[in-house]
Amino acid sequence: MIAFGLLGLMLVGGAVLAPRWRRRRAEQRHRQATDDALAEVADLLIVVLGAGSSLVESMHWIAERGPEETRPAFVSVIERADAGRPLTIAVGGLADDLGLHYRPLVSALVATIRDGAPTSSLLLRLGDEARVVRHRQSERRARSLPVQMLFPLVCCSFPAVILGAVVPLVLVALGRL
Repeated sequence: MIAFGLLGLMLVGGAVLAPRWRRRRAEQRHRQATDDALAEVADLLIVVLGAGSSLVESMHWIAERGPEETRPAFVSVIERADAGRPLTIAVGGLADDLGLHYRPLVSALVATIRDGAPTSSLLLRLGDEARVVRHRQSERRARSLPVQMLFPLVCCSFPAVILGAVVPLVLVALGRL
């Protein structure tokens, strides 16, 4: 009877916590995908700016054809610029929309707007650094996979081994007594 009450409590707790856990996991995946898109955004900016487009045109291009995770942020930059805000302030909002990893990119773009500083070498370096970070995170996730698989493997395999190998041996030993 206590086991059923405990099982019911666990099911209710799981039902209450599952949506929160799923939402948190979805947010983490989105944040990770946004951070992973930094290298692609930097490369796209190099290509579009190198082709002779202005910064505003490159923002339009990335808002239409850039990585899915970053498109809304670039659309909001365009909307802020169209609303009459200075371009430096409009671009400065990218770091708020996309996260801390985008601050160097935003700083480079703001320096380009204010001073006319060349961005190609800085964007190349940002893209390279973002790819290195993404590679390290992939390696870290790959190294943690065996640890994550350990619990399900033990929970699924151990009872089968006990029932298939140990229990028959114990029954045979008890039968001979």
